[in-house]
Amino acid sequence: MPDNVLNIETLHQYNTLIGQRTLHPLVSIVDTFEAKQFKNLSIRGNFYALLFKQVRCGNTRFGRKCHDFQTGTLVFKSPGEVVELNKKTIFGQNHILGILFHPIVLNEAPLIHKKSDYSFFSYRENESLHLSEQEKQIILNCTNNLQKELSRDIDKFSLRLIAVHLELLMDYCLRFYERQFITRTNINQDILAHFNRCLEKYFQSERPEKTELRAIEFAREEIPQSLAYLNDLIRSESGKTLREYTRFKRIEMTKELIRTSDKTLPEIATGLGFTDSRTLFCLFKKIVGSTPEEYKKKWGYPSNELPS
Repeated sequence: MPDNVLNIETLHQYNTLIGQRTLHPLVSIVDTFEAKQFKNLSIRGNFYALLFKQVRCGNTRFGRKCHDFQTGTLVFKSPGEVVELNKKTIFGQNHILGILFHPIVLNEAPLIHKKSDYSFFSYRENESLHLSEQEKQIILNCTNNLQKELSRDIDKFSLRLIAVHLELLMDYCLRFYERQFITRTNINQDILAHFNRCLEKYFQSERPEKTELRAIEFAREEIPQSLAYLNDLIRSESGKTLREYTRFKRIEMTKELIRTSDKTLPEIATGLGFTDSRTLFCLFKKIVGSTPEEYKKKWGYPSNELPS
């Protein structure tokens, strides 16, 4: 993180730093045509940011393969994160570097119930959205329409219409991220395999307290992906949330022990960190569709009854 980070309170302060007019106090589009004294900046403030960058193949640390889309990249930042802007981040010939907006905008009617949908604001920079030429043009069109609204005189409808434009832009980002998850199946499987190994390592350890939430926290320290990105990836691949997938993996480990060992159900429950064998019994039946004993009789080796 740069040492010369500037902490700012308002977007007007930021606009003043680059010599750009403030068209609306809650939303700003960074445009080098308007930035009279544009210079390299590292800033931190109470705003969300969508930043446009051009990236050459191999320049980022995660997931960049030569078959990926190369037209441009969108990076998302949450309030309090450092936003670095410099002249090299100019996006194509449009001179638009990004969009900054205050969190209060998310309280407007079109967005108030959708904040949790936009989980990409919690992604790391190496989990950016890589755009095709068509996707880039759609994003730029949305940004241009937002710019037109910002250029109008402020009235009682301004913030509502700004929120509508932002909603459309961010919904397109959701669509494009969904495409990116689909087109990176091999990479996704590698990430899932790494995550599975982390879960197995955790639940097979001698830790005194083993819960799904602690297992996820353990994995977070072992893998390079953010939890937000991992959760969306797993949802895309399996239809499960991060916690649901962790619970499913725990039951898969239970099934393996039932098939291949002579451990009692209480021993398995204790080893995998369940509160008690009754909790494991109920969860196993709910997910697998049979009791542990029934599963043992059908799939176990040797095919004797599971000790209780």
